[in-house]
Amino acid sequence: MFVIILALGAAAYRFSTGGTLEAVGLLGLASGLLFLRVADRRPHLRRYAYLSFLVTAVVIGYVMYRNLQ
Repeated sequence: MFVIILALGAAAYRFSTGGTLEAVGLLGLASGLLFLRVADRRPHLRRYAYLSFLVTAVVIGYVMYRNLQ
């Protein structure tokens, strides 16, 4: 639960400093972790967790590519 709150706080900070794309990646991480917590009771939500983690991975890849330029 601590990591979820930390990711949401970091997303709010990045959004306030103009890092919208980074904030979306952090929100993807937080939502994926939330979906995994709920997936214990509702296993069909595990797909949404993986989709959220995919969004996070794509954003990480794009930001790394952008920083290399």
